[in-house]
Amino acid sequence: MAYKMEKGLKDAILAQHREADAFCKIPGNWMGKVPDPSNTEYWSERVPTGTLKEYDRIQLVEDAYYTTAEIVSKSFARSKDFDNWTDDRIKRYMTNAFGVRYD
Repeated sequence: MAYKMEKGLKDAILAQHREADAFCKIPGNWMGKVPDPSNTEYWSERVPTGTLKEYDRIQLVEDAYYTTAEIVSKSFARSKDFDNWTDDRIKRYMTNAFGVRYD
C-alpha cells in the first residue's frame, strides 16, 4: 500500500522549508530542514498515519522530552513518560517548567 500524506502535513513541511530558506538568507544564520514530502520512506516511518495531527503530537512529545533532558537530565525526562500525557498537560508542563508559550 502506498503511503498517503495529508495535505496539511505536506503544507506544514513546505512552510518549514520556506522558513529555513528565509532564515538562511541572513548572513551567519543556518537552519536545517525536515525531509521533503516526496521522501515517503522517511515520512512513512516518522508519521505512519500521514496526518498533521500525528506529526504535531510527535513533535510536542519530543520537544518536552529533549528540553527536559537538556535542562534537567535524561533519566528525569524518561521518568516523565510524556507519551502517556495529554497535549494540554505537556503544554502546561512546558510553560510552567521552562516558560515555553503555545499560541
